[in-house]
Amino acid sequence: MSKWLWVLFPAFVALGWVGLRAWRGRLPSRAKLNAVFSVVLLLYLLLTAGLGLFWVSNQHLPVFDWHYLSGYVLLVVLAVHLAFNARALWRHLRAPPPPAPNAPAQGVRRHALMGGLGALGLSGALGLGYLLGLRHGRTEVKLVVGGSGPDAAPDRLALVEAFHAHSSHSRAGLIRKAPGLYWGMAPPPFKPAQTPGVTVVALPPPRGLAAGGELFSLEGLSTLLWHTAGISAESAGIALRTAPSSGALFSSEFYVAVRALPGLAAGLWHYRPQGHGLVRIGTQATPDGALLPAEAQAAVIATAVWRRTGHKYGDRCLRYVLADLGHALENLCQVAAALGAGATLSGAFDESVLARLLQVDEREEGVLAHVLLHAGPVQLRQLPPALLPAPIADDLGIGITGTLHQAASLRGAPRWEARPAATAPAGVDPLPLIAARRSRRRFGGSPLAASSLRTLLQAATGTPARVSAAVRVRALGLAVEGLEASAWRWNAAAGQPEPVGALGPDARRRARAAALDQDVAGDAAVVFVLSIDRARFAADPSGAARGYRHAFIEAGLVGERLYLAGQSLGLGVCGVGAFFDDETAALAGIDPAREWVVHLVAVGATG
Repeated sequence: MSKWLWVLFPAFVALGWVGLRAWRGRLPSRAKLNAVFSVVLLLYLLLTAGLGLFWVSNQHLPVFDWHYLSGYVLLVVLAVHLAFNARALWRHLRAPPPPAPNAPAQGVRRHALMGGLGALGLSGALGLGYLLGLRHGRTEVKLVVGGSGPDAAPDRLALVEAFHAHSSHSRAGLIRKAPGLYWGMAPPPFKPAQTPGVTVVALPPPRGLAAGGELFSLEGLSTLLWHTAGISAESAGIALRTAPSSGALFSSEFYVAVRALPGLAAGLWHYRPQGHGLVRIGTQATPDGALLPAEAQAAVIATAVWRRTGHKYGDRCLRYVLADLGHALENLCQVAAALGAGATLSGAFDESVLARLLQVDEREEGVLAHVLLHAGPVQLRQLPPALLPAPIADDLGIGITGTLHQAASLRGAPRWEARPAATAPAGVDPLPLIAARRSRRRFGGSPLAASSLRTLLQAATGTPARVSAAVRVRALGLAVEGLEASAWRWNAAAGQPEPVGALGPDARRRARAAALDQDVAGDAAVVFVLSIDRARFAADPSGAARGYRHAFIEAGLVGERLYLAGQSLGLGVCGVGAFFDDETAALAGIDPAREWVVHLVAVGATG
């Protein structure tokens, strides 16, 4: 409410002055009213321009989208108009007020009539806007799934189909539908400070591989958590993290269950990026077996604070949340391997049990991933799950996002077995790449070397799937040396990219248009299109809804590998979650009946 008061204050002052003059029978002349409200207009012009440009730069938004461009033109036209009328405005502002008449003059009556007509027109416009808002609000979708247990599979798949269709962007959909759910104001970027008396452990600074050490120590845990979700930079008041996030909103939270380490008691802890520390949860000396089974030395549990992303992206929120989580989990897996340990993403776990142990409210914060950390010589394998789809009990208050989250949830206890691990090949040190990684929305005009395209495709497809085999990768080569503008995919048998369709001479324009006219897609040398195979995710052992979640997380894992590979090549990289689903699929030669586009990654030269 205080924001509204401050914003409306100049208008209230001007209207109050006019009302007072009218009450005293000394209504200003039409010219003076025009001058006064021109000054108010000038004030709001400067305020809008300043705040608009600030937020465009602060949120790293594309500067020349259609709505921004029209706003810039409006500001210029208003500025020119006021400049042409500045002398007349000043003259009328300085003119003395006319003497009070004994009776209302003809001019006063005319002003009152014009004011009344103006108020009537404004009321009509507001009423029309309100009616349109009601029409748009009614496009909210209520997804109802009645079954649970073994018979719920058809219902879950139908729910996924309905959710994906409703959360997809299309040009017709921009006019035909709009979110009907009010998510409220943006919550804080960090969870609130814990109550007094709770144990807080400050973590030592993260270390590089050259400093030695192992994962299962306080230093190793510090290195793992910082490279997963730590604060790596501050920009315009935003605490940027080591993993990218849509809109710099960072919905993911991370919890750690550990056995005793030097300097850290066994138990459950919450990682706090601000201050880089751990906060104790509960008093249980030994972590519950659901959090930390006997086969693992530690576990990381990832959640999402829904409204951090939902307040901005609405019904598409879950897509962004899952892909962003995949970015962070890829960092976690690579750092664990670099520290000589293993990280296994659980495909099946009971969300309700973990939420209770974490002491989180599932209406505000949902459990999305469970990662087991284990010694290097050991590989964990999840046995066929003895879990059942959870019933969809009630409305979480976040619309179809909450419905789909419940549909992907399971009830029961997972089972594990430990096996000897295969020797992992030595790779590139990921720690400095993660620490230096940044999303780049502006690229130079240099084309990408064909060898770089090969390296990026290998990085995206050469690692075995961590949680879903449904992800497919194609690359839109917009500017690659020696190659025509085409869509490409990696041919593992031949060890090289193969074309899957020419893009034509207007490839850049089409790529920009498909990505909601974002320059980051049109200016990139290559745009990677990540899609999910509908049959593969629907066949997930834990059900179609869980498979859909796994596929989106896997897409985020692949996207982060592209980030790090691009970083190693000195290229700029930026993930893109907003695009017209149908146009992007057509551009990449993807059949929507078989695959759904879920994520884009733009890559280009930075110079």
